[in-house]
Amino acid sequence: MELSPLIKKIGHSLMEIRVRALKSIICKLDHSLISVSDIVQEKMLFVYLLEWFNFPEVPMQEEVLELLSTLSEHPSAAQMLRDVGAVDFLTQLSPNVEPRLRAVIDGTLDQLFQLPELLPSHIMVYSHGQRTATPTGVAMHESVRCLKFSVFPWLSLTNTDRHILSSNESSLRSSNPNLVRSTCELLCDVIMQDFPAEIFLQRPSIVKSLLSLLRLGSGKGEASYLHLQALSCLRQLCVGLRRRLRFHQDPSFYSTKQDPVSQNSSFSYSQEVRGTQRSQASSPGAECSPRPSVVGRAGQRARGDGQDGDAASTRCVSVQGPGQTQSPADVANLELPDLGVEDILELQLQQLTLAQFTVAIMEHAIPLLKTDIFWGILAFNRQGSCRQEKRGEGRHAKLQVCMELLEDILSYHRSYSADTPHSCQVHHRMAYTGTAIFTIKLLQTILPPEKASDNLPENTATAIFHLCLDTSLGSSLPSIQETAVAYLEQVNSDSHDLYRRVTRAALWMESTCNFLKETKAEGEKNWLELLELADQAIDGLPFHQHLPIIKECVHICSYLYVKNLPSPLLQTESQKLLLKLLSHPSPPVKTETYECTLNLVKDCLGIQNVSRQEPAACGGVKFLIHHRVLYEISAFGLQDSAEKVNVAAKDILLFLLKGRLMMTASTWDRFNEALYPVMPILQVVLPCCCSPQSLDCLLEPCVCILRKLVYADPSLRHSLAHRNLLLLTLLRGTFTRQYNIPFQAATHHAVSPYCCVLPPSSDLLTLAPACQALQVAWNTAWYSGIDNLLKELHGTSTHVTEFHSNLKLSEAQVLSLQAVHLPTALQDCIKAIVTAAGHSSVTSALSRLSLYLLIERLALPHIPNHSCRDTLHSLSWQAAVTRFLQVCPACVEDERLLVGIVAFLNAYFKQIHTETASDPEDKDLRWILELLLNQTSTPSPGEPDELKTRVSRRLQKELTRFFNILLLRLAQTTDRLCLALAGPFKSQLAVRLLQSLRVSDAPRFYGLPSLERTLQGMVSLTAQPGWSSHCSDLEPILLCSKYLSGLLEVISSFYVEWGGNSMSFMGKGVTKNAVICLLHLSHEMMPDTRHHSIKTFWNWSLGNEAAAEEASASQLGLAWLIPLWVDRDQEVRFASLGLGAALSSVPSGCQALCASCQNISGGLWGTLLNILLDQQESSMVRREAAFILQNLLVMPMPANAEEAKDSHWQHPCVHDEVSGVSLVGLPALQALLYHCQYFQHVALSATKCYRGRYTFHPQPGAGATSGPRPHESNSLGRFFFLSLIIYQSFFSPTQCVNHWGGVSISCLLMYLTGQSDTDTSNSLASQDSRQGEPSDVEPVVMVTPDLMTAHCGLLTNLLAILPDFTLTAIRHNHCVEQMKRTHSQLHLESVRPSKASHRRKGEGYLKGVKLTVEILRSALYHNDECKVNARLTLALYALWPWLLLDDPIMEAVLELLCVYTANCTTACSCVCGGGPGVALGSKGTPSNSLMHSVMKLASGVAADNSPVQKLAFCLLANLAMSRDCRGLLQKNNFLQAFLSVPMPKAGGVKTTSIGCGSGSLLGLWLRLLVSLSFAEDGQQSILRVTGALELLADLAPHRRHALLTLHNLCFCPANKPHVITNDKAMKVLLSCLNSKEMETRSMGASALWALLHNNQRVHTDTHTQTQTQTLAQALKLYCSDSEFH
Repeated sequence: MELSPLIKKIGHSLMEIRVRALKSIICKLDHSLISVSDIVQEKMLFVYLLEWFNFPEVPMQEEVLELLSTLSEHPSAAQMLRDVGAVDFLTQLSPNVEPRLRAVIDGTLDQLFQLPELLPSHIMVYSHGQRTATPTGVAMHESVRCLKFSVFPWLSLTNTDRHILSSNESSLRSSNPNLVRSTCELLCDVIMQDFPAEIFLQRPSIVKSLLSLLRLGSGKGEASYLHLQALSCLRQLCVGLRRRLRFHQDPSFYSTKQDPVSQNSSFSYSQEVRGTQRSQASSPGAECSPRPSVVGRAGQRARGDGQDGDAASTRCVSVQGPGQTQSPADVANLELPDLGVEDILELQLQQLTLAQFTVAIMEHAIPLLKTDIFWGILAFNRQGSCRQEKRGEGRHAKLQVCMELLEDILSYHRSYSADTPHSCQVHHRMAYTGTAIFTIKLLQTILPPEKASDNLPENTATAIFHLCLDTSLGSSLPSIQETAVAYLEQVNSDSHDLYRRVTRAALWMESTCNFLKETKAEGEKNWLELLELADQAIDGLPFHQHLPIIKECVHICSYLYVKNLPSPLLQTESQKLLLKLLSHPSPPVKTETYECTLNLVKDCLGIQNVSRQEPAACGGVKFLIHHRVLYEISAFGLQDSAEKVNVAAKDILLFLLKGRLMMTASTWDRFNEALYPVMPILQVVLPCCCSPQSLDCLLEPCVCILRKLVYADPSLRHSLAHRNLLLLTLLRGTFTRQYNIPFQAATHHAVSPYCCVLPPSSDLLTLAPACQALQVAWNTAWYSGIDNLLKELHGTSTHVTEFHSNLKLSEAQVLSLQAVHLPTALQDCIKAIVTAAGHSSVTSALSRLSLYLLIERLALPHIPNHSCRDTLHSLSWQAAVTRFLQVCPACVEDERLLVGIVAFLNAYFKQIHTETASDPEDKDLRWILELLLNQTSTPSPGEPDELKTRVSRRLQKELTRFFNILLLRLAQTTDRLCLALAGPFKSQLAVRLLQSLRVSDAPRFYGLPSLERTLQGMVSLTAQPGWSSHCSDLEPILLCSKYLSGLLEVISSFYVEWGGNSMSFMGKGVTKNAVICLLHLSHEMMPDTRHHSIKTFWNWSLGNEAAAEEASASQLGLAWLIPLWVDRDQEVRFASLGLGAALSSVPSGCQALCASCQNISGGLWGTLLNILLDQQESSMVRREAAFILQNLLVMPMPANAEEAKDSHWQHPCVHDEVSGVSLVGLPALQALLYHCQYFQHVALSATKCYRGRYTFHPQPGAGATSGPRPHESNSLGRFFFLSLIIYQSFFSPTQCVNHWGGVSISCLLMYLTGQSDTDTSNSLASQDSRQGEPSDVEPVVMVTPDLMTAHCGLLTNLLAILPDFTLTAIRHNHCVEQMKRTHSQLHLESVRPSKASHRRKGEGYLKGVKLTVEILRSALYHNDECKVNARLTLALYALWPWLLLDDPIMEAVLELLCVYTANCTTACSCVCGGGPGVALGSKGTPSNSLMHSVMKLASGVAADNSPVQKLAFCLLANLAMSRDCRGLLQKNNFLQAFLSVPMPKAGGVKTTSIGCGSGSLLGLWLRLLVSLSFAEDGQQSILRVTGALELLADLAPHRRHALLTLHNLCFCPANKPHVITNDKAMKVLLSCLNSKEMETRSMGASALWALLHNNQRVHTDTHTQTQTQTLAQALKLYCSDSEFH
């Protein structure tokens, strides 16, 4: 049923038509006339349904929203809705509708935010008012096959590949452990190296089998080994997925090229065709095939991996273990069962997304964290945590399960028994640490803290609480703990409050210890800081109960009053501290305070001080002589319930009252003053506190005090006698006490005003995690850090612990600290290695070391307080490991130990590679290089058995990985010694890898696992420049030739023999790595190739070794390379084309490539142009094709048929079958470019250039290529495209960060071509309406700046060989626009803070300027029309400050300006500051212009023969032809600098001498003066320089340009008197007549005749008349002499 007309009516402007159309669709859905699947691909339906709400009248709102909700349940429809912006639209619409409709919108949005578990295998049937699902069979509606999934692009498989995966999956489910193990090894070592990783998600049966292996047994014995094998496979898969994800996110490799394997073909080519295919032009197969093919051998090769036979063949064998081989005869006779045609749709519905895969592996792997292989799980989970797994992907429930599993693991490793062996406790602690870090990292990946409260299970919150209280973890990784605290605050406020209390108590404990240390420290003290520490220490007393600090506090308070410090603040703060102690709620604290105070009072006022005769001793009690202190002691100390307190308070007061004889007069007076306010308290309290017996000696307090006062001071006695009120008060107080007479006395506080409220502490001290945290905090602070603490616990310290027993650490806590504290832990490991008595101890210690490195990497980007690298450096770990590396393994156990050592080295060197910058002294790298270079290989004895083979294979894997890491490290090191050692190391490694290739031993039998590893090592090695140059027994060219022979044999065996067009993935890893090695090898051999091109390129020809057997082998040449250009694997295409680019950089390479493509339709040129202009191909592949074409354009091409007859280079060559005309050389090239519409393609590519850094979806959503998108234009316009190329080509992906730039490319194109905005409308309606419009060129999907740069290089070469033809398609004003844009970018970068990245961006922009001006220079050469319209001076002037920073770019700009100004006065005027339409003159010339800048360059101090200065003078010489420019030179006194130019020494210097030629500064000046002297105003400018004429006269005999300038000066009538009257000038001119050179004589005669001609002033001056007569006679003599000769 055709629905498009009906759908279109939903968007009609008339409401009635819209309503009828909508009701019609709803009715059809209700009656099942159509299904949801029929309309989910109708993009405009979604647009019209959303736009329904934009009309003035909006009926049927509920029906529209219900329909949208129904459609959103279908995955394809949900994707379509997201694409058209439904999320934003519905979000904004929701507040404007009724509440009941908001619920419908919310439900729709929920559907749009979810990714279903698996895509539904049923069709939704709509029913008005309700929705039902009708299951369907396999035959679904055709439109469903257009679904776009948020997964990797789908890859189809051949029958062979399907059988390989199927048989491996069956083997994984076998009950035979050995078969399962060997299958895992095959998967990890071979299949996952060959097959793209996404295939295992698209066909997840193998993944599910591997996951099921993780649930076998208890993790011990054979089950544990199978766990490790399965983990290795899954980890390899994770590595592959991350690599493939980056590959698909790289814009350079983005491609919409369809996978060549199609379900419409069976790939059942006959064995004969595959084995003996020839690239004959007459072959029907060759004509029908769209892909080139190469010659292959007729025989079949057994690969030794159990997967022999052609990839597209139906012949194969069952999967066997690594190393097992079958004979070629057996292989050839085996037939694979036909697996039938795959149901692609069904497979796509069953595939796993990255999110599903990640959650699945965590579900299965996390429980194994309880086992002995927890370190493998951590490493695996680290690889599995891809950045794609964000929240909202439908994984909510399973992620919660994972979090609960992690909590269970954390609880298991935290709550082990106390009697657990020490080694197991360390194991638990490390497992807990690693799991904790992984948990926090996982939370950060999937859940922001603000969403945690709604999504985290309760037990996870408990686990996070324990993490927050883990003091040792916090000390090593503080940022991890801070993150945990942020989550705890969100999920459980009570636990967070508890954590804060623990943290505050720990801070008080730390302050206590710091206070004690400061009090014992010598020297000046910061008393204010000390009092603050004391205050915090008092707050922490309930937790640490360390009472000795009270005595220190009391003594400090006393000391501060004794010293009489000038700061009253100190005494005030100390008094607050004392009152806080005296009133402390804790009885032990109060008791200790009063006792310490009493002891101090006794020391100061005791009778013992009488004999000392030290009156100052009483100063120690000054801190008590204050009314607040006395009030506290009197009011509350005397009445305290504790006997020790009230007795001490009474004694303190008694000592003070009786201490007059011990006090100085001033102290006693102060005491009396302080005591006076407290007297009412004492009169009440003391009688209650004293016994009746004490009344005889003390009487009533008031009477006693009165008696003391009047006895001491007679004058006071007389004055008090007249104060009746006082006497009556004392008397009434006495009677009141005796007879209970009612009396209102002064009152005091019921509770001390200084009493503090203690924080609750009992719950913290009883909660085990909190108590343990406080214990660790106290001990760490007590011993001044965890280092000293662990030393004390090891017995290396003599310090005696003097704190509360409750704060002492348990043995388990000590072990935990030792396991987490990196310096101690690593020291224990190194010590265990040094003192080990057997292999097991060393292996265990190495495993711990590797785990610490893993944990540190797992924590990134969180930085630990201690680095593994720095810590190991301090422990001399290299000596501990060296002894094991210097001895060759003698048995299997030795090899197994060596595996552990190499694995540790892998982890270590990988760690230092990722965490540190290049070190000028890389001691680690020096050590390992010296050790490796001193090794001698000795084969291990004994027959190989299964165990030994397995261990040896593991050792090879680790060694390969280790060498690759070392090579990567060598590429980045700056250590000179390492760089010196690197050469021999690389060459020795190259020889060993060549031996491992084993091509010559068994060329028809390869062990794939070993070959894969060898080639991976070769890829890393050959990427290093100069790897072949330091071999002691092989010349570099010979070593490279051996590599070339071996690699070509691999290519022959794995590619050519299968016809070159294998669709199977089996062996692709070998092919890809071999091609990459050949690419690297070409660059290594290229310097030698340029000298031995013919011989070297003969080595690159495949089949040379079989020339004796097969006569046609010598004709193969590079034919093996061409099919690789169209291989199924994009990376193979890229590398093979790169190899072609390298080979074509020399003429013989170009010839060899052309010869190899003679039998291919279109030849080499046609093939490369097809690749370059394939808009569905990736940019990187197309770029390499452009490089080859760029190299081919360098070859000398015949310009016509006549030249072609004598030219040895007959390319390109085209033949028109209709007319019979053949073209060769440049005419053929023009025809090719015209035929393939090259310039139109480049123009369109420029408008589509992508400037972002990454794409973020592996596969675009539906409709992504259905029409123009933002920043694109589907209009070619006119040929104004080169600016767009330049505009985009200088922004490499590393220079642009996720932005499209300011001005849209399409907007620039519209502006330049005069188009209106409506031409490139990107509205959805216009997109849809244009889909059917024909276009000459397919729309570009992804074009990167790298590709555009390659196009620029190609255009540059085209300009050189076909300037007129190319210029018809290029309008360079757009290069100028690009320079303006570059200036804007540079200016923007200049105002940003200075960073290295900004500097790199600026460098990239300047490189773009250089390429732009080079193209402009070619375009402007001998093209006056272009010069007039160029308008480039303003752009260059704006860029001038940046051009000054780079001499090469400045040289290119000056060369452009020289070409621009040559013989073009308009261009000269533009440089001077004006331009077309601007009248220049004395008032119109700007004060600053481009010419001013050039003059500064010319006049600046520069090194002799500076290219920039030379070019500046050359440009000024051009500009001197313009009147305006000559005027600027004069106004700026530029010529005045000529007098200061260094001159030749006396006696003259020949013009050819060094420093005096035309390139010297003097020569540059003279050339400029010659240019100036061609015009009268220029001559006058020269003569206005005082002394210039004499200087020219001095130089004229030796410098031609000086003579020529002098000659020109003689032709201006105004100058003639000056010249004639100058004796030097006349002498030089006269001497020219006698010169041996005709040119010199001619110039002299011409100048003299000019002086005589029409010189009216000669008659007015006698001297002039004399000179004139002399001139006339000399000329007469010269003429007669000339006639004689």
